[in-house]
Amino acid sequence: MSCSGLIRVWTVSIAAAASAVPHEEAYGVLDPAERERFARFRRGGDRMRYLAVHHVYRTVLGQALGVAPADVGFRRFCARCGDDGHGKPVPFAPDGTTLSASLSHSAAYALIAVGDSAEVPVGVDIERVRADMDWSRIPCVQGGRNTHGFEQWTRAEALVKAAGTGLSRTPPRYTGHVFGTWRAARVPGSGHEWFVRSVRSPDGYAASVASGRADGTVTVVPWRP
Repeated sequence: MSCSGLIRVWTVSIAAAASAVPHEEAYGVLDPAERERFARFRRGGDRMRYLAVHHVYRTVLGQALGVAPADVGFRRFCARCGDDGHGKPVPFAPDGTTLSASLSHSAAYALIAVGDSAEVPVGVDIERVRADMDWSRIPCVQGGRNTHGFEQWTRAEALVKAAGTGLSRTPPRYTGHVFGTWRAARVPGSGHEWFVRSVRSPDGYAASVASGRADGTVTVVPWRP
């Protein structure tokens, strides 16, 4: 991939993804860790959602890497401790080529983000807007209500996904610097400056994408089978 700062974001209808391929075909591309997680879901709807989303994710990653969906591997790296046994999953091809990518899903939709540079991490988050949300239990939202609160939440989640730190009781802190549509922020556990912006989402949802650079161009398109 070139390094133009382009981040491609796909909006995935989970219902469309679930009907796009037979159950056996979707299951066949999962690796052992994914199959183990799939088996832990007790409800059929949760299994369907997981299977559909991860099949599409592997399909998108495989196309970007030039390999079959089943040949996409995942390494993990924790930005806090440096351990490779847990933390943010980094997709890679059998030849060792890596990608910067992120996945999020909520209710009926998923978002997939892929950056054009493996050296510039990206993070994405989507949340369904709910009127009964108790914001007192979400440290990254301050005074938010309904849509605004969910926008704050998705930005914080996208930032920690990009940084690979995970969300803690101490939320990301905005620095006050603005670069076009990008807002600069510091993420606890990371020594780098990160950048985040909202992205177009389906009605009733909020979504954000984060990156390690402030000049990225974001394209958002619907995923098609």
